[in-house]
Amino acid sequence: MIVRLPGLLDAATLADVTAKLEGAPWEDGKSTAHGRARDVKHNLVVPSEHEASRHAGRPILECLARHEGFRAAALPKTILPLKFCRYDAGMGYGAHLDLPMMGTARGAIRTDISMTIYLSDPDAYAGGDLVFETDYGVHRMRGGAGDAVLYPASTLHAVEPVEHGTRLVAITWVQSAVRDPAQRRILFDIAQVATALETEDARAEEVLKLRKSHYNLLRAWAEQ
Repeated sequence: MIVRLPGLLDAATLADVTAKLEGAPWEDGKSTAHGRARDVKHNLVVPSEHEASRHAGRPILECLARHEGFRAAALPKTILPLKFCRYDAGMGYGAHLDLPMMGTARGAIRTDISMTIYLSDPDAYAGGDLVFETDYGVHRMRGGAGDAVLYPASTLHAVEPVEHGTRLVAITWVQSAVRDPAQRRILFDIAQVATALETEDARAEEVLKLRKSHYNLLRAWAEQ
């Protein structure tokens, strides 16, 4: 499933992140690509080991830890450090697949979910749409500054060339406690309905039964 998280970063956090990236070194994104992806990847990235990347990533991870929608959709077990990518005019990333396993100093994780967080105002650049190819057709995503989108890491996707301006994003990958995307969809739908009912004048015993089913399915499907 493709899940949008509008306003993941508020204005203050967004300003903090972009300020921490000022003066950061940008290198050819091909250095982080594998196999044939190198042929279609045309962007710039901040080296993950650079302090600017670590410092800019910290407030985003803090927002994710607090965001109920992200937790409900991703059911995160492990989140990789944020990577920061810049697309100037003429840059893009052709159709590609993300690696099924990605590593850190602590070892590799299974990448169940890919995530893009938009750091640029959409009026600051033209082109640069995030495009997904799914069983239900082609979907396009163009988020506002501070918005985010989650999608299965197995999805074939691309970033269309930027025509002018600069597209700045942060990306990461998540290993979910629930491996199966169909099961995550069910859990997310139930969680959304239960949360909506809890904020309305719904009968308490009915909401409790719904939450009971939600939690029991999570117990049945979640990995240790």
